Amino acid sequence: MKPEDFNPQDYLPQGCYPWPDLINPNIAQMEIDMNNWIDHDYTYLSEKARRKYKKMGFHLCTARMIPKASYEQTIPCNRFVLNFVVMDDQMEFATIEEKKRDCDRAIEILNGSTPFPDENGIFQHLALIRDEYKSFMPSEWLERFIENLSRCYKYGVQEETPFKLAKRIPSLEYFLILREYSVNMYPYLYWADIEVNFVLPKYIEEHPVIQRLRALTSRIEAWQNDFYSLRKELGLDTELMNLILVLQKGQNISLEEAVTEAKHIHDQDVSEFVALHENLPDFGSYQQQVYDYVTSLGSILQGLNTHYIKDTERYLAGGEGFAWPEINNDTKI
Repeated sequence: MKPEDFNPQDYLPQGCYPWPDLINPNIAQMEIDMNNWIDHDYTYLSEKARRKYKKMGFHLCTARMIPKASYEQTIPCNRFVLNFVVMDDQMEFATIEEKKRDCDRAIEILNGSTPFPDENGIFQHLALIRDEYKSFMPSEWLERFIENLSRCYKYGVQEETPFKLAKRIPSLEYFLILREYSVNMYPYLYWADIEVNFVLPKYIEEHPVIQRLRALTSRIEAWQNDFYSLRKELGLDTELMNLILVLQKGQNISLEEAVTEAKHIHDQDVSEFVALHENLPDFGSYQQQVYDYVTSLGSILQGLNTHYIKDTERYLAGGEGFAWPEINNDTKI
C-alpha cells in the first residue's frame, strides 16, 4: 500500500457502529458562536491559524456528540472543544515543564480561580466554561469532569512529550495505555450525562464495568483518530504517536500490515464494548438509565466518525489543514 492509496473510510465507513448517528438541530447558531469566539476571543492566534480553525468544523463535532442537548447546554461544550483543541495544538512542541505550567493553570481556573486580565482567550474561556456548566450541572459532575481532564493532561499530554520531542515511538504495550489518555477523550465522556439528563450515582460511576466502558470509548476514539490523522502524519518525523505508525515502525512491518492490525485492535475494543453494553450488571432501578447512558457513549463514537468523514479539514494530507504552533513557547500558550 502506498501512503496516497490509504483511505480511512475504507476501514471506518459512516454508520459502521451499532449506535445512532444524530446531530443537534442548533448547528447554525453553534457555528455563529464558534466563529465569533475564534475571531474575537482567540485573537492572539494568527489570522492564518484562525482561518484554519474555522474550517475544522468544531461546532459540528459538538453537535454530533450531544445531539439531544439544548442550545444552552451546547454552549460550554462547544467552547470546550475549541478550547481543548487549540490548547493541545499550540503546545505541540512545548516541553513537559511548559505543558505542566499551562495545564495546571487551566485546572486552577476550572476549580474557581479568576483568569488574569493579560491571560489569553484559552484561560478566559475556561472560566466561562466552568460557570456555564455550573448553571445546569451539579457540583459533583463538574468535579468528575475536571478530574478526568486533569488525568488526560497528566497521563496523556505530558507523558507523550518525551517521545514527541525525541521523535521516537514507545513500546506498543505502553502506547496502548498512553494513547487512551493522550487522545484527551475522557472529559468529553461526561457529556453523556448531559445527553441523558442523568448523573450516575457514585456507586455506579465507580463500578468497574462503567470504568471499563469509558476506557473502551476513549480507546476506540483514539484508534478512530489515528486512522483519520494518518494522512496528516505520514512523512512528518514529529508525528509518530499513532497506532498505525507505532505498529509499523515497532514491528518493522508494511503500512498495509500495520493498518490491518490496527483495525483488528479497534474491532476487538468495539466488540467488547457491545458485549458489555448488552450484559450490564444489575443496577436496580437505574438499569434503563445506565443502558441509555452507555448508548450515549456509543453515539459519541458514531458522531465523531461521521465528523471525521463529513465536517473537517483538520486532517488533510501533510498537515495542510492543521494549525501548527506559531508562537514562542517562552510565552504561555
